[in-house]
Amino acid sequence: MVMQEDIKTDEQKKSENSRIYVLFYSFFLIPFMIAVFGAVFFLLFKFVTYETNDVEELLNQVKIGSASKRWQSAFELAKVLNNPDRDPLSDSFKDQLSSAYERSFHDDALVRSYLAMAMGATQDTIFGADLLDGLKDESIETRIAAIQALGMIQYSPAVNSISTLIKTADSESERLSATISLGMIGDVSAVPFLIKLLEDEQANIRWDAAIALAKMGNKEGAYIIEGLLDREYLNKFSEIDPIEQTRVLMVAIKTASILFDKRFEDNLISLSKNDKDLSIRDAAIKALEKNYRNGTNKL
Repeated sequence: MVMQEDIKTDEQKKSENSRIYVLFYSFFLIPFMIAVFGAVFFLLFKFVTYETNDVEELLNQVKIGSASKRWQSAFELAKVLNNPDRDPLSDSFKDQLSSAYERSFHDDALVRSYLAMAMGATQDTIFGADLLDGLKDESIETRIAAIQALGMIQYSPAVNSISTLIKTADSESERLSATISLGMIGDVSAVPFLIKLLEDEQANIRWDAAIALAKMGNKEGAYIIEGLLDREYLNKFSEIDPIEQTRVLMVAIKTASILFDKRFEDNLISLSKNDKDLSIRDAAIKALEKNYRNGTNKL
């Protein structure tokens, strides 16, 4: 592979001093990541089958339902609001959702977390101030939900608060969620801080900072993306199983398709010709066809 030896050596040294937290959602930057919360509950309780996708009714159940009914209704509400084909939301409903989130401060953490994700799913910055308040929660689960939701609505005023959280939080999951959120927000004011994160002791933070920068058209983390396009490099992280490794490669390829850099070309060519996964080969070929004309001539 084409990654420079000094860069590999530097990354290897960092990885030896790091505990690698391989979180599937960390690479996908998707706008709906509620699976982080309450997964155990879905195994313990039989899920309620709802007869309605009406957001008003679901929100009403969040307000007046039993303990289990409230979090399940909040979960369903987040799913419904995440549907891009849903009907537009009324101002009255938005006010009620904001009010429900405010009142959930002393409620079950699942209820508050799913309400945060519901607000995030709307992609409406009107909920930004409420979600900023959520960063002050004592519960790490509800703080992470607020962090993610702020990214989902691309709330630029949250950049400073999220950056501060990355510097001060003890939880790696919280720091990682905040790094991803900065990338989702996409505000260029975060670029200097993200560049500093390229030197973070945690590999996942470095990787997601590089992806966040790439989404903003910044090449400072291109050498890290280059590494993520290399299975040999990823094999150095024993915590990453084969399925997760393929997912990481997919995101790296997608990143290489939106950020042109000649350093990616040889790795993409190698993946397109030699990778054991046909979906990886196909994705690499498409990235080459999109951005790397010379690379397609070498196939």
